[in-house]
Amino acid sequence: MKTADVTRVLSKNMLADGYSIIFDLERSHDTYFVDEITGREYLDFFTFFASNAVGYNHPKLKDPAFLEKLTLSAIHKPANSDIYTTLMAEFVQKFSQVVMPESMPHLFLVSGGALAVENALKTAFDWKVQKNLARMGKLADSKTEFIHGLGSKVIHFKEA
Repeated sequence: MKTADVTRVLSKNMLADGYSIIFDLERSHDTYFVDEITGREYLDFFTFFASNAVGYNHPKLKDPAFLEKLTLSAIHKPANSDIYTTLMAEFVQKFSQVVMPESMPHLFLVSGGALAVENALKTAFDWKVQKNLARMGKLADSKTEFIHGLGSKVIHFKEA
């Protein structure tokens, strides 16, 4: 497809009121994204709403072995918070060795969106309960009486 046609094609079937830049997936690099129309580079402070913290086209992200694992995981997109995979265990092991400080030994990994917000809220509620348990006594069981499953209710508006 020609770059000049992107916005017109998208506008036929969806609201295409985004930026007038066409993101160049191949030429964007480091912390710069490239406009495919003009070839101009922009220092990226946007980072796709902070979802791209690594930058663009990092050489290690183009490694064939890494891409093979990424593709395998992306095809199936397992719910790794409940169903475990060898790839997840490898990631957690490496992440804990390289990134995690000893003072923060635990991870809570969720893909994103409504479920991530729901799980972040459950984590915050659980923390608050543990912090105040002695003062307040037992509260609702977060797995049966709290907001568990609220994310799916967003999809079914009449239940929300």
